Amino acid sequence: MFIKHKLLIFKILWSYFTFCIGKYIGIQEVILLSMLIPTIFYLYSFYRLVVSRNINANEKLLWIVAFLVFNLLGAIAYWIWDYSNNRVRSSRY
Repeated sequence: MFIKHKLLIFKILWSYFTFCIGKYIGIQEVILLSMLIPTIFYLYSFYRLVVSRNINANEKLLWIVAFLVFNLLGAIAYWIWDYSNNRVRSSRY
């Protein structure tokens, strides 16, 4: 029963999406954007890790391995870790 409700919600959202946005862009553009946005996020996260001065070399190496092994999940984990680390660091001063 729960799965049927999820499918119904998905169908409603998909029809809204195709009605509003489908007039302006095609399925190829949607596929391109769905691949491009996570790639940009991943590359920006990797860049931010490499240029960060708050992380020592051992932690950077560990995060680089996490980025390479877990890809997008590693980037998301890095952002969560970095956000929580910044909050702790800023609350100390």
